[in-house]
Amino acid sequence: MAERKVKLGVLLPTRGVLLWNDGTPSVAPIVDLAVRAEELGYDSVFVGDSVLAKPRLEAVSVLSALAVKTSRVKLGTAVFLPCLRDPVFLAYQVATLDVISGGRVILGVGIGPPKPAECEHEFETLGVPFRKRMFYMQEHMTLMRRLWTEDDVTFEGKYYRCENVTLAPKPIQKPVPMWIASATVETAWRRVARFGDGWFPNRVTPEEFAATWGKISAEAAAHGRDPGVPAWYMTTCLGDDKAEAMRNGEKFLLDYYYTPFWGDSIEKWGTYGPAEDLIERINAFAAAGAEHISLRFTHRDQMGQLERFTEEVLPHLNLD
Repeated sequence: MAERKVKLGVLLPTRGVLLWNDGTPSVAPIVDLAVRAEELGYDSVFVGDSVLAKPRLEAVSVLSALAVKTSRVKLGTAVFLPCLRDPVFLAYQVATLDVISGGRVILGVGIGPPKPAECEHEFETLGVPFRKRMFYMQEHMTLMRRLWTEDDVTFEGKYYRCENVTLAPKPIQKPVPMWIASATVETAWRRVARFGDGWFPNRVTPEEFAATWGKISAEAAAHGRDPGVPAWYMTTCLGDDKAEAMRNGEKFLLDYYYTPFWGDSIEKWGTYGPAEDLIERINAFAAAGAEHISLRFTHRDQMGQLERFTEEVLPHLNLD
């Protein structure tokens, strides 16, 4: 497949294999989906993250397995909760993953949803005050970047400290790109501009995407930074019957998040139904400036959705 201006990724169901298999997970469907996505010419595969609130296979471990089963696709997280881990040890893990994969890691990071209570419990259990988690993440990102690019790092933050630390091995990418998942409120987009290597939202309209990316780019320039990659994380279900596809999407999100979409309509998350609807929505985001679009299929038949998307939707997208 020819090089595209707008890259396409596929989210792998590391939580779905628990939800759909009576709690007996298997990594095989995830590996098969990643390998097939690479064969079909997709640019990346992503996995989600949670330690306690939304049980799943652990993200870095799964990506390490995929690194040796694939050769070209980028390996990403959508999204990772870095401050649930010690920053020095996480920097070491990610650096090793980048080496194993030959420099293919994208670390999509975030602070998690504002609710439900399970998410607050997760952070508090792992030593991070829930209402301060965004500040922990900012320090986390700053320290990891230094560890990936410098020797004898001494860091004195409000939440994290280290003295004369040299990480080995360092990642191939210097540094590993970190895309921040966030909302469109001012505090969030300013955080992306100051700390991110890209923006990775999942509940925006094309108009909101374009407007917010413009603010991020201007703010980053004011700080002398490159804003990085404007990316979009899309929830979708392809089906001839729009009502049935919507029901699949609603059930998936309720199983995933335990709550009715945090007050948003399901359409804010993505598009569900016939191919022409998906084509229109994705092309609108490409026109709005998205340079990377990651697809999360809300259906148990993940392989079937991928194959159908490739046949019915992909040829009609304006990605060049």
